[in-house]
Amino acid sequence: MAETEEIVPDSPSQELRSVVLRIPGEHFFCETIDAPRNLDPDDLLAFALQSLEEEGISPYPTDQLSWGYFASIEHGKLILFGASSFKLRQMGWQDLEVFQRVFPSFISLFDQQFEKPTICFLRHEETLTAASFEADCPVPAQLFSLPLTPQEEEENRFDETRGKLLSLFDLEQYEISTQVLESGDVVRTNDGFFEFEHSFDDEDSEDSPNVTVRLSAELLWDCDVRSFDFKLEEQVRRLWERRRWTGFLAWGVSVAALVVAFVGVRIFENKALARDAEAADMGAQVPLVMESQKLLEKLRQNKLGGIDPFGSLGRLAAHRGGQGDQPHLWFTNARFDSRNEIMLEGQGQDVLAVNSFIKGVVENGVGKVQTTRSGELKRKIISNAGKTTFEIELLLNEEKVLEQASAAPEIIPADESGG
Repeated sequence: MAETEEIVPDSPSQELRSVVLRIPGEHFFCETIDAPRNLDPDDLLAFALQSLEEEGISPYPTDQLSWGYFASIEHGKLILFGASSFKLRQMGWQDLEVFQRVFPSFISLFDQQFEKPTICFLRHEETLTAASFEADCPVPAQLFSLPLTPQEEEENRFDETRGKLLSLFDLEQYEISTQVLESGDVVRTNDGFFEFEHSFDDEDSEDSPNVTVRLSAELLWDCDVRSFDFKLEEQVRRLWERRRWTGFLAWGVSVAALVVAFVGVRIFENKALARDAEAADMGAQVPLVMESQKLLEKLRQNKLGGIDPFGSLGRLAAHRGGQGDQPHLWFTNARFDSRNEIMLEGQGQDVLAVNSFIKGVVENGVGKVQTTRSGELKRKIISNAGKTTFEIELLLNEEKVLEQASAAPEIIPADESGG
């Protein structure tokens, strides 16, 4: 194995944040299991963690693991992989939080598909990995990694290690790929993917073709072997960084626009001054229009009764499930941005209880989950170590019963005496 200084470059933290660290695959155990085809993608993490804890897959307690998973719900398969965090630190892989991503070296074998059952090979530095794939399934059925021997490293051959790996498979069931992929650089693209570059180890060809494997950056968070809490915080941090960068670019564009406008004023002074005066008149009306809109919205909400926190929470509480003082979930915090907009936080018995609550709210016409501009639901469900928490942004509907009652004509009962 290479020295620690070669694996983790001695460079500033900011430089390391652009590095995708790939730890040799021989330090990881791998196990492929069946996954329910009707499993909700949001429940994959809980299912993977439960499998690690209850099925005896891991030789270490889960709190001592650096682990991840890759799944295909369509094919009902999930591969788990993990390594001892203590062992990794002993071997020099420390402060993993400073890197852009941290994967096992065999990460770029995931999402491969073959027309026939096939065994393929991947070499990353001094590690050789063999993986078997069923026909048209992107999740490896089996995966093993071994380090090359010193002699193989010196001669740049790996016949001995390749033979050891093949002895671990039932060769009658698979075709064996004659070529070996050699991993190269990793590039994070602007469209939300990681591109893993490879070349074929082909001695008979001086100009062997390159192979690029594209994997979704969002999907690869499940394969990152750092802790779930860290990955969640890191995704939020990076989201805010991208937003700040977008804001900076917008500011730059605004400055450039001001410069162009200034030059235009100097060239076409008379016409520009007239347009500026007209624009100033229109701009003066904008605050009045906005204030009027705000006032109308406040009047509308006041007419409906204003913000009604207790009434709104009561409508939501009716769908928590359970009985009496033992609901399936409970609220810990609620913030009202308006009469109908509410940010709700709480805890539940499990992920199913939270999903059932959301389903009940939507199907009974109480409200719906708000969405981002890209159409993603504004909800976050975290299940870890037996504890399930959630954050949901809801848009409540007005109560139709009250509206219908206010619109119904008053009925005056007839005098019993017939008068």
